[in-house]
Amino acid sequence: MAKLGDLGDIFIGLTYKPDDVVDENGTIVLRSSNIQNGHLDYEEIVRVSCPIKEKLWVKENDILMCTRNGSSRLVGKTAFIENLLEPMTFGAFMTIIRTPYNRYIQHFFNSPMFRNQLNSSATTTINQITKNMLDSIDIPLPDTATQRQIAANLDKVTHTIDLCNAILEKLDLLVKSRFVEMFGDTFLNPYKWNKIKIQKAVTVEPQNGLYKPQSDYVDNGEGIPILRIDGFYNGKIVDFSNLKRLNCSDDEKNKYLLIEDDIVINRVNSIEHLGKCAHIKGLLEDTVFESNMMRMHFAVDRFNPVYVTQLLCSSFIYDQVLSHAKKAVNQASINQKDVLDFDIYVPPLALQNQFAAFVEQTDKSKLAVKRVLEKAETLKKALMQEYFG
Repeated sequence: MAKLGDLGDIFIGLTYKPDDVVDENGTIVLRSSNIQNGHLDYEEIVRVSCPIKEKLWVKENDILMCTRNGSSRLVGKTAFIENLLEPMTFGAFMTIIRTPYNRYIQHFFNSPMFRNQLNSSATTTINQITKNMLDSIDIPLPDTATQRQIAANLDKVTHTIDLCNAILEKLDLLVKSRFVEMFGDTFLNPYKWNKIKIQKAVTVEPQNGLYKPQSDYVDNGEGIPILRIDGFYNGKIVDFSNLKRLNCSDDEKNKYLLIEDDIVINRVNSIEHLGKCAHIKGLLEDTVFESNMMRMHFAVDRFNPVYVTQLLCSSFIYDQVLSHAKKAVNQASINQKDVLDFDIYVPPLALQNQFAAFVEQTDKSKLAVKRVLEKAETLKKALMQEYFG
């Protein structure tokens, strides 16, 4: 074992003022938003014009770590610095670890052992990592050849995971592109589709879900599953088998029971997540839905729910969500009347069905990639346990 502080240098980032930020001709300051899946993402670039000390320049093979953030989930996230585009520095909530053991140590930073040491050295939830905390971190330090082999093994499986995630992202973009190709830009409506209010499109109008106190939730496998707003993403349910369960009466069950091809929409949340929706498909058992969302059902003789869900996930609908939203502290809301007032397009049902068939084929491809991803993630966990305990 060795202390991290004995293995290299640790530098705390640069503090800059709002007046230091410039549009161009400044120095890029790396921030927590630039750390994406262990790599640097240059999409959100901030440039500053303030003086920079020599030691605060980022160098190839450095490890950049988020050491302070309002979200404890982001604290401790790292990126390996390679293929720098130009000279860069890093913000005050970031830290650079510069050591000859860099690749091996970055993998260690992703291990439960590292997180456990941080938790044991903190008196509250981790939302800041100090230099003293990093200096005192214990790291297993085998011989150099073993370190290289461990890093190489983890690099390979990490690359597979990154590749799978990239493919899944591309497949999602493919669906969005196909939607625009078939139905046109939703703001411009170049094909002149008929536009109607949702009120004239549904057979079951928006209905708020079930509220139950935490005491009614169970973890013994009994009760009935309930769909919550954290249970769906990008128009689809993440995993029906992993939903929380609760006790509810037969009357509650009958009133709030989801059925195939329902569409649920988020009615209360932070403004950026308001209006998030999902198509109910593949129910495993009787399932209800919670009060933070509404469910509705569209006329099957005019609408395919796959098409409707993709439309509801578009910026065209989100702009309407924003225009109807009632804003409060840290959250916003829409009601049934708001949703019924949203405009949607009515292309031919045959065209909607054609799009749904394309999505189905894409989903099959995604399922195959997800299986590879699950195996790679399982392997990585096993290797991390073997190497770092």
